[in-house]
Amino acid sequence: MQVDNNIDFLLAREDLLQVFTELVPQLNNNNGKVKILFNIVENINKSNFIVILDNISLDKLIKDKTILNNYLFIIGEISLDMGSQLSSNYISYEIINEPINILSLQEKLKNLIDQKNSALSEIKKYKKFNYSSRLKTIYVGEISLYLTDKENEIFQILLDNKNISLSKKQLLSRVWNYNEDIDTHTLETHIYTLRQKIEKKLNLNNIIQHADEGYLINTNT
Repeated sequence: MQVDNNIDFLLAREDLLQVFTELVPQLNNNNGKVKILFNIVENINKSNFIVILDNISLDKLIKDKTILNNYLFIIGEISLDMGSQLSSNYISYEIINEPINILSLQEKLKNLIDQKNSALSEIKKYKKFNYSSRLKTIYVGEISLYLTDKENEIFQILLDNKNISLSKKQLLSRVWNYNEDIDTHTLETHIYTLRQKIEKKLNLNNIIQHADEGYLINTNT
């Protein structure tokens, strides 16, 4: 498995469209260690890892209820509602401030692709999903779910003890090292949110199960 190095620009703003239309041929001819192909497009390619778009295009995608599974670089400020929509659908994104530093952006893209290609070799495969602890990502087919640091720690620990129930006390010890400010409610909230994300985005039910006053990951269902 390897990351697709095709990067799409989805731009509704005329000024940005003009800038990147002139710039894309130069970017395509760049001879860096990661060969990236930049394309100006009218419709989002759901299989591409990275998409660069402006806030107007993003707003339209959200209103059209387009399913997004890409890593988004968004040019321009986004509204609270747009941010909420991205968060509720667990979309990974980064805001690009203007004026745009093209060299910095290009370096970010190369590093992101390099990191993901390197980590893909470490992906572990299970019956219904694949998982990369390094990328903090669960995969089901073409769909991926990015986890927060704590969610990733919890998922990794449960997965290391797959099909074995770990008590709340054991999880608190391993994830939070018995921090006195952390209680079982915090753990339960993290696991509830993690289960909701997995079920909603990946359509996987009952992967994280409650058993014997603890939790386990069932890799057999």
